[in-house]
Amino acid sequence: MIDKDIEMRRYDNRAKLLINANKFDRVDEAPMYLNVPFEYYFKFLEGKGNQFKLLEIGAGMGENTGPLIDMSYKVCSTDISPKSVEIMKKNFSNYEGFSAQIADMEKLPFTNESFDVVCSAGSLSYGDNAVVMNEIYRVLKQGGG
Repeated sequence: MIDKDIEMRRYDNRAKLLINANKFDRVDEAPMYLNVPFEYYFKFLEGKGNQFKLLEIGAGMGENTGPLIDMSYKVCSTDISPKSVEIMKKNFSNYEGFSAQIADMEKLPFTNESFDVVCSAGSLSYGDNAVVMNEIYRVLKQGGG
């Protein structure tokens, strides 16, 4: 079994626990030990405008999705875990411009040049780096970041 399958099962099992407990609280902050990199990450993304299309890959259950939505981006959050995507949909479906779908970061189900920005917070190591980067560049608009 490859690491990607292990991680999908791990995230699915974690999400199932929350679904079974009927806990769908929006999570807006990464764990404290990760805050410094995330502060830089969000500062970089601030102020791009509300027509900005952003793809979040490896989003998990949306631990970093809330601040992206709050910046008024059109956010599409993806994860390989179906249960994690289910939680994101329950937590963020009331936000205009938000969507979530199951996606493998090595085979993104989007057309070429679909997004202004592609971002990920701590999940890029779950895929083959060369394959993932090719997919990111494929779905990224020319001049995007």
